[in-house]
Amino acid sequence: MALNKKNRLKKKKDFEAVFKKGKAIIGNFLFAKYSGNNLGFPRIAFVVSLKVSKKAVIRNRTRRVISEIVLRNLKKIQPVDMIIIANRKILEASKDDIVRDTEVIIKKIR
Repeated sequence: MALNKKNRLKKKKDFEAVFKKGKAIIGNFLFAKYSGNNLGFPRIAFVVSLKVSKKAVIRNRTRRVISEIVLRNLKKIQPVDMIIIANRKILEASKDDIVRDTEVIIKKIR
């Protein structure tokens, strides 16, 4: 199940604003940049680059796993624009490790 369209961060100007003005949180497998928004709900984007894996199947699976975890915890997230970036270590991590790392990042945003 994917995020609702209203909860997706899509536009280039929004990405640039988060990267320029946002604060950073570093986890074991994930890196997050976020900045507040006035919309009353969070907007989130997921980035899994070619540096993580050359294979699109692996990158997309990783993106889906992270998206699923965030979707389950969506009510806990403050109204922010957030970009979650996976690093290479995520390939060796179990799903439980990724869940813990994602939840720690979400808690730090509060």
